[in-house]
Amino acid sequence: MVSVYILAGLTLLCYVAIVALLARQYFRTRDIGLIWLAAAVVVWPLVSRMLQAGENIFIDRLVRHQPVDLFPFSLVASGQLTVGSLVILLSYTQQLIGVAFLLIAILYLSKMKIGRNPEPYQSDPN
Repeated sequence: MVSVYILAGLTLLCYVAIVALLARQYFRTRDIGLIWLAAAVVVWPLVSRMLQAGENIFIDRLVRHQPVDLFPFSLVASGQLTVGSLVILLSYTQQLIGVAFLLIAILYLSKMKIGRNPEPYQSDPN
């Protein structure tokens, strides 16, 4: 059980280090892509885990045949979805949101503009 606390502490330490490095770099460059990267790498995983805890409560209610009137959980009660397909749907939705945050961050960090070719790297002739 002590190893669980060690792993949790190390995870928290890594998150703090990531936030510190991203914040330091952001204050140096003022690049908005770093904010999106922080959202994708730090904020969304934490928010997603909190949402999953709530989802687990509603899924437990569904399995015990207790009423859940919250969409999309109500689709299981009405027979339009199975519990398994609901879990897959919620999982893919969370993955899509995380990947979208990461894509936005990468687009901002690479400074790609629509309709404009990125300039190739020019090596120093010296």
